[in-house]
Amino acid sequence: MKKGVLPVLGLTLALGLGSLWAVQATRSEGGGLLFDSAWWLVFLAPFLGVLAAGLTRRQDPRIEGDRVLRHDGAARLEHWAHGLGTALLLATGVGLGFLFVPRLVRDTDGVWLMMNLHFVGVVVFLFGTFYYAANTIVSAYRFKEHLPTGNAFSFTVQHYGKLLGIKKFTMPPEDKYFESEKMAYILAILASVGVILSGIVKVLAHLMDLPAWLVSAATPVHGVSTIAMLLFFVAHVFFSSVLPMSWPVLRSMFTGYVPREYAEKEHAGWYQRLSASESTTTGKEA
Repeated sequence: MKKGVLPVLGLTLALGLGSLWAVQATRSEGGGLLFDSAWWLVFLAPFLGVLAAGLTRRQDPRIEGDRVLRHDGAARLEHWAHGLGTALLLATGVGLGFLFVPRLVRDTDGVWLMMNLHFVGVVVFLFGTFYYAANTIVSAYRFKEHLPTGNAFSFTVQHYGKLLGIKKFTMPPEDKYFESEKMAYILAILASVGVILSGIVKVLAHLMDLPAWLVSAATPVHGVSTIAMLLFFVAHVFFSSVLPMSWPVLRSMFTGYVPREYAEKEHAGWYQRLSASESTTTGKEA
């Protein structure tokens, strides 16, 4: 078995075991709610994410023969933990209903099962998100490479104009991430912060008396943040998994690598920097 798929398999196993736990807790006498009995996991998960980041040794992208290392093991782990946790949160959130989205489950057992599955999603989501955040704080350039540049609008028009077959447009020298991805990244951050802060208030409301205005404010903030996250998630899955042009990057989320030819063509700016760095390193070694 290739090491590249281990993060995905490990997280899938964790989600599977967590889901079984959620079902068992729901079926127990009296129907246990994990937000009441295991609330401490909600606060332990961020700590474990930060701890794991402190123990992680990252690898920078590099050219290796006919392929380019794009996502090291840590990148794949944080991506899938955040992504799979988000998917479970959104699925159960829609099941429970929010804002103008009607509730899909009506009976008590169904609602409690959705709540317990939501709890499992919270734990996985928080681990992945804080693992990413801590990794980013340690290596700030990893955060900067996600932020839009002054080329954001012009590159996006140029890029998608080319994809639509408009002849006057050419492929711009995109960096590791497309400028359109970088703009969407801002939405992902805002949605994640909104979900986490409002979610913490909702969890604490199970444990202590909070001001009524704070609890009342948390619910709509959680709902609006969920809609923003849902929009980002759907767009991300479509552009990163459905469109054939993105399949090499999707594979790299399992293997870590994209073909060298793909990097040179689709991410010319990033490839040029990697080539220049490789030349400098080779020159020093010589």
